[in-house]
Amino acid sequence: MTDAGLQHYLDLAERFQAERAAGAPSWLRALRQDGIAQLARQGFPTSRNEDWKYTNVAPISGHAFSPVRTVHEAGVEAAVARLALPGSGPRLVFVDGWFVRELSRVDGLPAGLTVRSLREALQEGGEVESLVGRRARAEASAFTALNAALLEEGALVCVERGTVCPEPVQLLFLARGDNHVALASPRVVVRAGENSELTLVESYVGAAPGVSFTNAVTEVVLGDGARLTHLKLQAESETAYHIGSLHVEQGRDSRFASHVISLGGALARNEIHALFCAEGGEATLNGLYVGHGTQHLDNWTNLDHAHPRCSSRELYKGVLDDKARGTFHGKVLVRPDAQQTDARQANRNLLLSESAMADARPQLEILADDVRCAHGATVGRLDEQALFYLRSRGIPRAQAESLLTHAFATEVVGAVPLATLRDQVEELLARKLPGAKEGRA
Repeated sequence: MTDAGLQHYLDLAERFQAERAAGAPSWLRALRQDGIAQLARQGFPTSRNEDWKYTNVAPISGHAFSPVRTVHEAGVEAAVARLALPGSGPRLVFVDGWFVRELSRVDGLPAGLTVRSLREALQEGGEVESLVGRRARAEASAFTALNAALLEEGALVCVERGTVCPEPVQLLFLARGDNHVALASPRVVVRAGENSELTLVESYVGAAPGVSFTNAVTEVVLGDGARLTHLKLQAESETAYHIGSLHVEQGRDSRFASHVISLGGALARNEIHALFCAEGGEATLNGLYVGHGTQHLDNWTNLDHAHPRCSSRELYKGVLDDKARGTFHGKVLVRPDAQQTDARQANRNLLLSESAMADARPQLEILADDVRCAHGATVGRLDEQALFYLRSRGIPRAQAESLLTHAFATEVVGAVPLATLRDQVEELLARKLPGAKEGRA
């Protein structure tokens, strides 16, 4: 990114900080100021940064993205109706990064569950101070720093000890994508108490074709024995930019499952950082990225086994057509005291054209000696023998290719535990995978 591009965001953050200083608690002012300082110190990453070797963020500087001043709700009702999960579960709707109460559903929550706008929580104080910035620190990356510098809106979700939430909580982020080049910087904060259980859905969707930039950060703290299923659907317009990071802290015997479906964006990067803070934790990371045209879809995961007897399973798949490029960089760190760690990691990519590209970089760093760890990666094309088998039974080649492509993707989609979200993903995939509709007919 050019110096001018970085300076635009530094100036933006300084103005934001000055405008919001009055009335903000000292800890929040300090957090924003630290974000500005870290952004200035680090600058935006380049290909010389090993973690960004395959992803060029310079196009983001080509647009003067800024937070919107006024929320325009016109035209988004249809998108909300289409994307809202059925049932009576809580739903928070954000338009260009700002919470819209009229489109949300926050009444009648079950006992032990709190769901609210982060902006409101910041105004009222209390527990939020100890949760914001606990896992996602500004020094982690320039984009986390930028999110901290502009921190104001998002969601706070708290589940009290022993509470089992019967319905998922949905956070629906809509980008209008018209000509105001909106920058949304949502911060989602989740605390799941001891032995609680929750399903959280984060949906990032373009309400219309256009250019936008979402720089999202999610922080999760799981108490001992807590269970969280986190689903992320990233389906913004193919001229949008999306940088998102999820930071998870797992307590003893906790269970965390992540399902990331990445379909949209000219450039999109989804990071997951999971830390086992006690024994017996389990983490499952599943991901699917499907790109065509010139889309660039980047997936970066980091599983930190810092305590014994924890296990992790990771499966990411990519389907890439035209000149699309997909990147997977997954790291599993097993620290010296993390004996009896059980970790498995796999990345598989399917290229549908000669010009599509996949970068696979699984990594194991093992510092303990009593462990079971494995990883692997593949990049390939459709199986000619399978194509021949289908064609020999009278199925046209195009339809046979569609069937095989869809079957490849379905392994990840089928693992999404929420049937209604699975249906949404299937519908979106039908528009992305070549001939998918016809293939299933």
